[in-house]
Amino acid sequence: MTNLYICIMKRFLIIALAIAAFAMPVAAQSAKEIVDRMNQELNKGDDQGTAMTMDMNIPILGQFSTSIKSLGKMSRADMDVKGEKGIVWIVNDTSWTYSSKSNEIEIDIVKAGDNSSKEAEMLDDITKGYDVSLVKETGDTWEILCKKSKGNISKEDPSKMDLVVSKKTYLPVSLKTKMKGITVTLRDISIGVSKAEVTFNPSAYKGVNIVDKRQVLQ
Repeated sequence: MTNLYICIMKRFLIIALAIAAFAMPVAAQSAKEIVDRMNQELNKGDDQGTAMTMDMNIPILGQFSTSIKSLGKMSRADMDVKGEKGIVWIVNDTSWTYSSKSNEIEIDIVKAGDNSSKEAEMLDDITKGYDVSLVKETGDTWEILCKKSKGNISKEDPSKMDLVVSKKTYLPVSLKTKMKGITVTLRDISIGVSKAEVTFNPSAYKGVNIVDKRQVLQ
């Protein structure tokens, strides 16, 4: 597993920490009403936790899938790249990164520049800075286009996002966008994660070398 992939995966895991606050609902017939209704369902993840799968299409490296679970400020991401397993846990401002190739777990500080504030702002209310429109409706889903508003000058926000909402669960079936040349798709989103699922348990990694890269403040 390349360092580049680990860095990219960490970045989008941090994005995932904001997904519990993700704002989208479903209900009436307008796109705004659908998005608002979905938000109510996703907000349940604040207390119950959220799970999802993230697909990333990265130029040169190809496509990778990551299983992500988050509960409050705790999260875990699992991926398997060509037989090499990697796991990242994040709790508050501390991360644990496991690589089966090196048989190591690195403990580090989540840097201030990598916090989730910008992503959380985007996901906290998907209509903020975006114009939403219903482009297709089937018996099971609504397909909504989220297009960046003219007044949205944030360079971090993608120009558009394609959202599919389930009529049965009011949860997103998928959210697809492109960020800095990387195509990102969130799918299979569900509510309900236990604390044990997102907590690093050292007893489960006996024999693995642990490297603590945190700086101890004097």
